[in-house]
Amino acid sequence: MAASYSLTSTIYVNISELEPERSSFGIKLVRVIRCYRQPSSHKADPNGTLELILHDEIGDRIHASMDYGVFKDKKLDIIEGNLYKFMTFMVAHDMSKYRTTTNPFKLRLYNSTSITPFQDSDFPSSMYNFRDLFEIANDIAVQNFQLLDVIGRVVSYQKPTFVAKLSTNRMDFKIANTQGRELGCSLWSEYIDPVLEIFEKDDPRPIIICIQFGKITRIFDEIKVSNTFHVTKVTVNGETDVFKNFLDGMVPDAAGNQNNGIAEEFHDIYALFKNNAAQMSDISILTKVTETKNYWIDATIFSVETKGECWYRSCWKCLKKMPMDERNRKCFICGEDNFNDNFRYKIEVMVADIGGCAALMMWDTNCNTLIGKSAKHMKQLNDKAGTVIPRELKEALVDKRVLFEVKCPANKVNKDVPQFTVNRVVVDEDIFHIYAANYTPTKGSTTGSKNKVHEMDDDASSRLMKGKGKMDIDDKLEDETDVEEGI
Repeated sequence: MAASYSLTSTIYVNISELEPERSSFGIKLVRVIRCYRQPSSHKADPNGTLELILHDEIGDRIHASMDYGVFKDKKLDIIEGNLYKFMTFMVAHDMSKYRTTTNPFKLRLYNSTSITPFQDSDFPSSMYNFRDLFEIANDIAVQNFQLLDVIGRVVSYQKPTFVAKLSTNRMDFKIANTQGRELGCSLWSEYIDPVLEIFEKDDPRPIIICIQFGKITRIFDEIKVSNTFHVTKVTVNGETDVFKNFLDGMVPDAAGNQNNGIAEEFHDIYALFKNNAAQMSDISILTKVTETKNYWIDATIFSVETKGECWYRSCWKCLKKMPMDERNRKCFICGEDNFNDNFRYKIEVMVADIGGCAALMMWDTNCNTLIGKSAKHMKQLNDKAGTVIPRELKEALVDKRVLFEVKCPANKVNKDVPQFTVNRVVVDEDIFHIYAANYTPTKGSTTGSKNKVHEMDDDASSRLMKGKGKMDIDDKLEDETDVEEGI
């Protein structure tokens, strides 16, 4: 039940004191953190709503909403950063999926609501609520549906790519905090162009980007921050104190200089190797990393170690795992009816390179590249043969040399046989020729040299035959397309 707050009395309360069952109070002075228009999903409502995010002098926040038609009729001029007094409103529970504040309530503003500008130079400013990049990347107290603020120096970016499934563009980039800790970010659609223009400028100064009300996105064990439409605000090289303070806090490199560079990353794998931009390593190095990062390894598959079947039944729309029960045709995630069976690969393999051996988890896209047959087709062959791991699948994978891009989590590889998730695979001969010309595998190196190729040592080869360590990967399936969902 919502409660009405009016100024029949002159008593004001702070945001933390607002409760649906209370009445006859106004709200104390607040500062507008964010002001934006939210389009309506209903054709009958062409106006949508005006959304406000407010904070009081204590720093507590609350979300407020008003019909945009009412806002236009009032001829209000609401400016982010300015102070206002609110009179006559409703307080209700905030049922939004993505939360802009931690407050369980929100304000509903309507015709009789009075919003009055106010001046107070002593009123504190809490426009940002930054989360530490290291904590986000390492999943420390991260809530999936709580929007958050991040700021960092852009260290690399990829050209925008078209996501056919969503008919829009996506641009990935990485930011680092003042200590050099990195976090992956993504921008979608109309958020891309203004930022890309700055990224591509020939400017020696560091590029500092602030993302307000960004959304948490999980891809396997990696956490990224991306925009959610309308509420997210992206500012690059702003003039406020937060940008100046960030620059002042940047740690110089060994030569005493600030690291200002921004490097272009390559979606196209051919261009990645052609431009010597692939970060090559070997398994011995991956086990020692202290920062979450992606590396390429040149390795050979020597066994398929998947427990049970090498595929799972998935929803055709959201691609999430579905029960194998033939009677259950409705996806419990998105509610879509699945009249035709859809199967996707999930395969664990053991690989070896010059530095040792590791267990790799591969998902549908990469498995299709290596096997050349869909999971549904392979399942049909297997149903006839009645084997756990189809012979055709083993023949397609075992003894195959592959360039794997693997996600290497920071300080999490502490097993005899390390385990990683595969991002991308390369088996193209042209790329292997470029790789052979530009990189020479050297044990213990993350760059490679053109001196000599070291053979796999005896210690590494002996580890290959030790128990063939299994990966204890969480049964909860995460799909490689998760980043493209729910923007």
